[in-house]
Amino acid sequence: MTRALPYLVALVTILAATVLLQGVAHEPAVPLRQQLQASFPENLGAWEGETEFFEPGILASLGVDDYLLRRYQPPSGRPLWLYVGYWSSQRFGDRVHSPAVCLPGAGWVIADSRAVSIPAAGKMITVNRALVEKGDQRQLVLYWYQIHGRVAAREWQAISLLAWTSLTQRRDDEALVRINAPMLGTLEDTLRREQAFVQTAFPLLSRLLPE
Repeated sequence: MTRALPYLVALVTILAATVLLQGVAHEPAVPLRQQLQASFPENLGAWEGETEFFEPGILASLGVDDYLLRRYQPPSGRPLWLYVGYWSSQRFGDRVHSPAVCLPGAGWVIADSRAVSIPAAGKMITVNRALVEKGDQRQLVLYWYQIHGRVAAREWQAISLLAWTSLTQRRDDEALVRINAPMLGTLEDTLRREQAFVQTAFPLLSRLLPE
């Protein structure tokens, strides 16, 4: 039951958000400043990136207006993947897909989920840290929701922030940022590698996403 709790909380939160956003009038969809794949650097310092693409069926189910999926390889040879999905509006059925729902849906078991704080761009951001398992595979996933220049970790926090901006600014654009890496060493080593990547990538992402 404990492992299923993040999934259940996220699902209930998403259903509540759907009801809330349907009843609020909004401004037109908010476009990105620049396209993610074209504008986000393929190489970040020592990290060498290779862009990947979703299959058409998966892309259609996500309903994103723009996205970035890229594999980054550091000198250590232990890669990680960056995914950024952006929804310019969530009024017409296309909504942010929570990893707490999508990962179990893809067969991953969330063995542990908690919030961690990372210093990035001169401030502390709090993100989700999820240890997931599928058979003998283990991955460490960091993810967060970015809404108008602010970071939210948990689903209920993102929905609360989105509800406020929907009411005060008539906007419901939102981004999901997810970083995942296979557990090739200890959990602590993998977390340090992902945190270092967040510190490099976060300022650049913040310049591309609407505030």
